[in-house]
Order: sequence, then C-alpha cells, then structure tokens
Amino acid sequence: LAVRGHDRSSILAELARRLQRDPASERAAALAQIERIAAFRLADLLGQPLASPSN
Repeated sequence: LAVRGHDRSSILAELARRLQRDPASERAAALAQIERIAAFRLADLLGQPLASPSN
C-alpha cells in the first residue's frame, strides 16, 4: 500500500477492504500501488511533485 497521504486509520481501513478482494483484483490493486510508489520515489529523486496523483 502506498501510504503517502494516508493516516493510520485510513491505512487500516484500506488493508481491511483489500482483504475482501478476490486474488485477481488484489493483484491488480497491488500492481497499481507499486506503480504509485515508484512514481513517488521518482518524483522525490527529481525534486518534482507528481503531475496528477492517482489512488
């Protein structure tokens, strides 16, 4: 889970929601989160904010 922009309660709520997903849906969500984390890291390295944050 890309936790930037979340607080403790929203992280726990998202993890609880994700536990209810079927494996294929969770795999897709996990890949989207990995993409989001990579975008955050790249933006940090380049010193630039993300153009449009995604969920």
